[in-house]
Amino acid sequence: MAEHNEIFLLLTPDVAEIQCQETIKQARNASHALAALIALQSFILATARPSNRFTPAYEAVKAVVEKHAAEIRMRILAENAEALAEAIRERNRPEITHIHSALSRNGFWQAAQQAIGQFGPDDLAASAAWVKDWCSVARTQAQTASGYPDALNFSKAGIAATEYAAMTEISHYFTDVVG
Repeated sequence: MAEHNEIFLLLTPDVAEIQCQETIKQARNASHALAALIALQSFILATARPSNRFTPAYEAVKAVVEKHAAEIRMRILAENAEALAEAIRERNRPEITHIHSALSRNGFWQAAQQAIGQFGPDDLAASAAWVKDWCSVARTQAQTASGYPDALNFSKAGIAATEYAAMTEISHYFTDVVG
């Protein structure tokens, strides 16, 4: 009896829908669900026979998975925007830095835009001033710690460079909105 080293999978849009829902339900959080959906997308792309690619059925299955991935991306963005808005309100630089580090530059920009959009005029002005002042003081401290003109030494000043980067980006976003 010959040994077979392959299996064939049948994937329809309905089966893909069920698989996506199960994947999301079983995920520990939205980020894990997104990672699993991206893995599913990659698996489908890598294992589909060339003759099946770009057929209506293939495109329909891809569309189902992409729809769920897009929904999860939006959920992650909303969660990060809410967390960022709260961190700004609470003047929580470590949390702002954490969110900044966890997202791509574009993701952070989108989260910041949504977060800043939640602020009323008074909170917007006060938060923008706080961020701008913190960045100015941090820059001055890093410049003083360096001992050289036009050089910054955040480490010697006791400021994490990642924190300065996050706060500087937030400051730019506030400047874009407040002026």
